[in-house]
Amino acid sequence: MLGTAGELPKAPEETVKFIEDMSDHQIARVSKNPSGLVNLGNTCYMNSSLQALRSIPEIKDNLKKYRSNNIDLTDELKALYNSMEGTSQSAIPAAFLSSLRNRFPQFAETDDTGHYKQQDAEEFWTQLLGFLKNSLQDGGDSVVDKYLSGSLDVEMKTDEAPEEAPSQRSEVFTKLNCHISNGTNYLKDGLLAGLTDTLEKNSETLGRNAEYKVTKKITRLPKYLTVQFVRFYWRRDTQKKSKILHRVAFPQELDVTDLCSDELKKKIIPVREKLQEIRKEEEDARRSAKKARFDPSLLVNGQQPDPITDEKKAEYRAEVDKVIDESLKSDKGNNPSALYELTAVVTHKGANADSGHYKCYVRNDQEEGKWWRFDDDKVSLIDESKIETLAGGGESDSALIVLYRAADV
Repeated sequence: MLGTAGELPKAPEETVKFIEDMSDHQIARVSKNPSGLVNLGNTCYMNSSLQALRSIPEIKDNLKKYRSNNIDLTDELKALYNSMEGTSQSAIPAAFLSSLRNRFPQFAETDDTGHYKQQDAEEFWTQLLGFLKNSLQDGGDSVVDKYLSGSLDVEMKTDEAPEEAPSQRSEVFTKLNCHISNGTNYLKDGLLAGLTDTLEKNSETLGRNAEYKVTKKITRLPKYLTVQFVRFYWRRDTQKKSKILHRVAFPQELDVTDLCSDELKKKIIPVREKLQEIRKEEEDARRSAKKARFDPSLLVNGQQPDPITDEKKAEYRAEVDKVIDESLKSDKGNNPSALYELTAVVTHKGANADSGHYKCYVRNDQEEGKWWRFDDDKVSLIDESKIETLAGGGESDSALIVLYRAADV
């Protein structure tokens, strides 16, 4: 044989691992799939809401720091979320569910056969936030109050007694209601309807009952805005909570400026306009970067331009910070722009609240245009276009709770 033997190939520095030999943590790092939750018998209402709540970093971060003398519902939520970190394996929420039913017996209700009944995801969401409001803290402030609660000015007046001064009061909310009628086709329509009402009460001026108009205006916007579609109502003939199947479209980006008080509008409009200006610049930069793929003359030093660099983002943040009112700047958990981005959706499939199935959809911040679908322990990645189909219009999946987060640079 001619020639000399060359150096033998070296063994790889890191041993090759097949997926069946990997731990859950290693699989999660490779696949990046989040953990699902096992259905323990009509517990999809709980699983879907917990996945939506888990999309809020401030909830997860402060749960990790939570300490208590006695194991309570907050401890069990902390343990459950911790067990879902760094693994693609579905978690079994048995301990949390047991604690939930001990604290709120309505979720332990059974039917004639002894099976646990289906429950309302919105009721679960409300009860859990109410509990966390008093237990979970962030720097001495309630996490729920700081990041998920807003405030309203409520005015009540009657046209039957023009000389009677309108009454004023303040009100705190952790969610806004989207009321649905035959004419409600968009989320904003339902929100506006939810902020006005009429009631009958005694008028001291008239010495009799009169009809009063109630008008609400937002005076504080939370960083995370929860909206409930009021789809369920009680039917006397069937003695069940029936569902309004009407289609109501909801946007990926929500502007609630027109729901705010005049005083708050003056503060948020400059911030909103600056953010919108920046969004347009960013979109123009992305388009230029796309064009550079096909036009060499647009290349920068022979390379495709980076549409939005870290330095540019820092510049944008400084521009926004300059126009934020000092009173809003000192309120760390508020939304100073009134612009929101959709981050999670809890849906219900079926004709009434006592049956059917709940799922949760959460934006995938690591991959643009993609969302995670949580169907109990089944987790899948879907295109953003699927979210548009959750507006209702039948017994298929329809949005019941939508969670928005404050828009940022």
